[in-house]
Parts: sequence; C-alpha cells; structure tokens
Amino acid sequence: MTKQEYCNAAQRLLDEIDHGVVCIELIEGDILAGKVKYQTSNGWTIVVFSDGDDWDYVSSILPPSGERFDLWPEQEKDDSPELRALRSYHPPPDQLTKIWGFLT
Repeated sequence: MTKQEYCNAAQRLLDEIDHGVVCIELIEGDILAGKVKYQTSNGWTIVVFSDGDDWDYVSSILPPSGERFDLWPEQEKDDSPELRALRSYHPPPDQLTKIWGFLT
C-alpha cells in the first residue's frame, strides 16, 4: 500500500464510521487522559489523544495489514495535506458520545 492509498483508505474509514457503516469499540485507554485505542469492525486500529475528555487529535490509524504509516512525519517534506486531514479529524459533535464514548 502506498502512502496515498493509505490516506485514501483511512479517510474512507473515518467517513464510514461517521455514516454508521463501520462500528468501533474502545479497547484500551481512558477518555479522560491520554491515548485511547479503538478497534473497528473491519480490522483497523485508531488511536486518539484525549485531553481531559476533549478530543484533541488522531495519533495513529493502523490498517489490518499492520503496515505503519506515520501521521506525524519527522520531516516536513514527508508531510502532506492528506496526513494533516487525518490527524486533525474530529467526529461530528453528536457522535462524540454516541459512537466514540466521550462524555462531552
């Protein structure tokens, strides 16, 4: 999978979660502090950083294949608008509690 294919697939995944096509389950972490890990019904893993029950940013999105794509590249030249869109994703407000389990 190329970086562009990964970005497209990850964005499609987030859209499918937003539309109820893909389900998620909290598998590790505390929404009140730090990294919270979710498993999707189609095998992806999403890690969100929560700052006191406030959705801060997406830390990582891992495909079922286990391939690693860094959402936060160390070199500016390796960054892209697609990566920035993934890490700055926020679910619709009505889904923060209903789907993601946040209290606010």
